[in-house]
Amino acid sequence: MSFEGAKNIILTGLVAASALLTWNIWTYQPELKKIDQNEFVKDDSEKQEISEVVKPDRIIFHKGGKHFQTSDLGEINSIQSAIGKWSLYNFKDVSQFVGKKKFLSFVHAEGNTEVVFPDHVPLNVYQSLLNIDDKEFPNMLFDRIIFKTEPGLIEGKVYFIDYELKKVYQSQVSTAHLKNFNTTFASRANEYPEYISQEIANRMIFLPKEPTQLNQFKYYIDYMDIDESFIDTLFTNPDKVVQEPVTRGKEYTDGSKLLSEFQDFSTIEFVNPAQRNYLNEVAPVDDLLQKSIDYVSNHGGWEDHYNNDGKSNIEFRYSALSEEQQKVVFRLFKSGYPVFNEQGMSEIEQTWGGEEIYRFRRPYFTIDFPIETENSRKTNLPSGKQVLQQFTENSNIELLDLEDIRIGYQLSRDPQEPKLIVLEPSWFYLHGGAWTVLPIKEPVGGKVGLE
Repeated sequence: MSFEGAKNIILTGLVAASALLTWNIWTYQPELKKIDQNEFVKDDSEKQEISEVVKPDRIIFHKGGKHFQTSDLGEINSIQSAIGKWSLYNFKDVSQFVGKKKFLSFVHAEGNTEVVFPDHVPLNVYQSLLNIDDKEFPNMLFDRIIFKTEPGLIEGKVYFIDYELKKVYQSQVSTAHLKNFNTTFASRANEYPEYISQEIANRMIFLPKEPTQLNQFKYYIDYMDIDESFIDTLFTNPDKVVQEPVTRGKEYTDGSKLLSEFQDFSTIEFVNPAQRNYLNEVAPVDDLLQKSIDYVSNHGGWEDHYNNDGKSNIEFRYSALSEEQQKVVFRLFKSGYPVFNEQGMSEIEQTWGGEEIYRFRRPYFTIDFPIETENSRKTNLPSGKQVLQQFTENSNIELLDLEDIRIGYQLSRDPQEPKLIVLEPSWFYLHGGAWTVLPIKEPVGGKVGLE
């Protein structure tokens, strides 16, 4: 073979090898491991059970022509646990048989026990706390559960009520469960404070008959780590997040999402502007509530209370839900009473755009331990009758426009010590979807206020 022939064979081989290598590079598809998005969020070791977050905020007993109410946390937990052991079956809509004209008298009838929730609860979510024997049950919302507990009951019925839409769903239960509830709870209803009733705008509001005395509380707070609790979990690529200079507080961004830290109030607000276009996508309320609970667990958690004796008397609970706005609110509760703050220091609020969060607001402090003092200030709150009188005498507030009135705590920072917060008892009213503290006037015939 000549030299030229050998060279041609070698060149031909090199060209073929090059072509084969090029083809392999173009068509090579490596076997990639699918990324688990959960790797970018905190594990669910802090995940709350439904029973820990979704709770009644008051129990009302109608007995002997009187009304008795409790918001005691221990009693709430015991009653919720007792109802969870009942076997419920044969769910059906009986709204048409009750009728709108007889609705209030049906719900608040003599002998009834009312288990009242702060806002609508999807039965599809709450059913995990119940023992429902039906394979299929209505996909409904309710904000109270009612039942009778007299010893002579012949038939056991439990009703799930949508108070706003006046919807009534009936289920059946063994009378033995209701009789046992009467023995354990309803029979001693008169041990709880007595309440008076007032019909306002087609709803019945219950207010304490006598003045209420509650202590003021002070707590030391601690601060959550912004990087670990929020930047690492709210942003897909935390390494790309930079801090932007602002006049007050701090801002963090990855170029699209924004996390604002408000140091004066120890709160954060996270906004994902890309989700603004999806705000009109309405997710089912059961999905909305469940994913909101899971989101808090994975983004800052529920580190809200001190727990040095195995018991918790201050905690975040489900408080409000808006299907139209795709918004869910969790509120701080102290010993069964709601806690309010105009700057968002007592709320965890979420607004969803499609499947992703659009806006997320919450405090970034945790309650460390209480300040015990022998001379703790006590607040004497006026009776329900005195509060109603103030509304009728104040032309700026229309009584018929009120949605609710109740006792709670006003949260504020101690002006002398930034790491102290104060919980001050007061009256609050719900108007236009917002809670506002009611300024208390000194009534005629007796001093009401701080001692």
